[in-house]
Amino acid sequence: MRVVMVTEWYPSVAAPVSGVFVRRDAELIATAADVEVVHLVPPGRVTDADAVADRAAAVPIRRIVMDRTDPFDRRRVAGVLARTIEDADLLHTHAFTTLMAFAGRRVARPWVHSEHWSGVADPSGLTPRGRAIFRLTAPLLRRPDVVTTVSTYLADRVRRYRRGPISVVPSIVPPASLVPPPNDPGEIRLVAVGGLVEGKGPLLALETVRELARRGVGAHLTWVGEGPMRAALEQATREGDRLTLLGALDSDGVSAALDAADVFLLPTKGETLCLSALEAITHGRPVVMGARGGQRDYIVPDNGVLVGPRTPAAYADAVEEIRRRRGELVPERVAATIGDRFHGHRVLEGYLEAYALARAARGISG
Repeated sequence: MRVVMVTEWYPSVAAPVSGVFVRRDAELIATAADVEVVHLVPPGRVTDADAVADRAAAVPIRRIVMDRTDPFDRRRVAGVLARTIEDADLLHTHAFTTLMAFAGRRVARPWVHSEHWSGVADPSGLTPRGRAIFRLTAPLLRRPDVVTTVSTYLADRVRRYRRGPISVVPSIVPPASLVPPPNDPGEIRLVAVGGLVEGKGPLLALETVRELARRGVGAHLTWVGEGPMRAALEQATREGDRLTLLGALDSDGVSAALDAADVFLLPTKGETLCLSALEAITHGRPVVMGARGGQRDYIVPDNGVLVGPRTPAAYADAVEEIRRRRGELVPERVAATIGDRFHGHRVLEGYLEAYALARAARGISG
């Protein structure tokens, strides 16, 4: 079976961590099908260096430059895509914005769409213009034969816009070797992995560290990730605050930061799944994070605490609860809570089932 996977999210030399979970999916599906990735990339985000790197990629990739803000450019790309999928057995799109490239165009192939975008889960987080655009374009979610979502939380949101089949197929989370946490009696080491954006709560995380200090609990927060709130966070930091900003790191750097911590802390407003929290759990680190989102699918008392109130006191209470239980929340116990639900073979099963359902919807058997 030949699958053409079209996405606006995919790693490139200029943005090596963007859409890395889509690349993992492509490489996984390529073990069972003939996969070609078509990356719709903004102007200036692809260079000659990508052409060199892509020649060694595990899955063939075609980069098509597309200016999202130019409707004439979208129309040009739509024509290119129509020709690209002519010989495909199945079209697989990723993330809501990619659907816009197919607006007004008939897709004559079985079509599976995988949704990850937080804008679908919580449109209130978009700009006023973004919300207006989403209201007009949300019906695009009705067009694919099958939509997969990374969590039950996101599936419930997608059901507002379509009546067709929806299945939950989470992202892949590679297993990790388990390393004992520092367990320093005089200090609890916290780690956050995520963009420095308002929705992830970096200022609330800093206030949580201060609240712990007021309670006499020594805490140090390491934040892995970059974003527009870095300057605001640096300006808010006072002398004596125990905060380290590492910026964006590759997967090895993230793993090292998780292994060096006792607890994963992310006071997020909402998540579609939160891969970084799952990675922390696979490393045997209990998590403390916001209660709203797809993390409800996997966070249980044996691996973390979900926090409702967005206050430093509530998050400090949760961190202290984890600290009191550190003797029982050992890495092996924490990691065991998610089993193999996010391993490649389980994710592949989910995608192949979605493919079969989409093909059946078009009257194709086998």
